[in-house]
Amino acid sequence: MTPRNDFGQERPTEEEALGGLAELVGRPVAEGIWELAVGAVGLQRPVDDPVELRLVVDELITLGDLMRVAGRSTKVRVTSYQALA
Repeated sequence: MTPRNDFGQERPTEEEALGGLAELVGRPVAEGIWELAVGAVGLQRPVDDPVELRLVVDELITLGDLMRVAGRSTKVRVTSYQALA
């Protein structure tokens, strides 16, 4: 089970972020883009920590319009989770 903060909000996950991206560009392309973003910030998968997830999402946002849409959605979730933790 994914940990929750004090308000019952589940911690955002890599799979959730990847799923959002995959809805826009398809799973194989999303996997490749995600790998590039993870590597660009010097991390390895899986990205479990919200702070690290936000780093990857910040990188993802720089990669183009569709990535920006998916990235911002995840960034809002991560930021909300951290603010309410």
